[in-house]
Amino acid sequence: MSAESDVYAALSGFSGLTAIVGTAIYPDVLPEKTPYPAVVFARVRTEPVISISNVYFGADVGLQVSCWGESRTEVDAAAVQADAALKASGILPTGRQSGYDPDAGLYAAVIDTEIFEQP
Repeated sequence: MSAESDVYAALSGFSGLTAIVGTAIYPDVLPEKTPYPAVVFARVRTEPVISISNVYFGADVGLQVSCWGESRTEVDAAAVQADAALKASGILPTGRQSGYDPDAGLYAAVIDTEIFEQP
């Protein structure tokens, strides 16, 4: 399985998060006319793990899980549940930031995480 499929399974299978966002959990980008709050996740980094004898063991993958919404309150509620969903699946978050997109008028909470992806 890929790191993305692991993250999607963790998020979409967690009732606390789906109670808030429903099925609005997407890879890479939010579709147009997305209902909010919504979650998008994307790979931001891949670092191959290769031995000195050129054997590929897998990759350290950095992913971001971004919760988007029309208020800070709904975004924070979704982020708390997304964080819990990741932890429940053994995926440990490594950081969290907040944001605001003035053009879209949307708030964000971005959770960073790392996964070791095996071949």
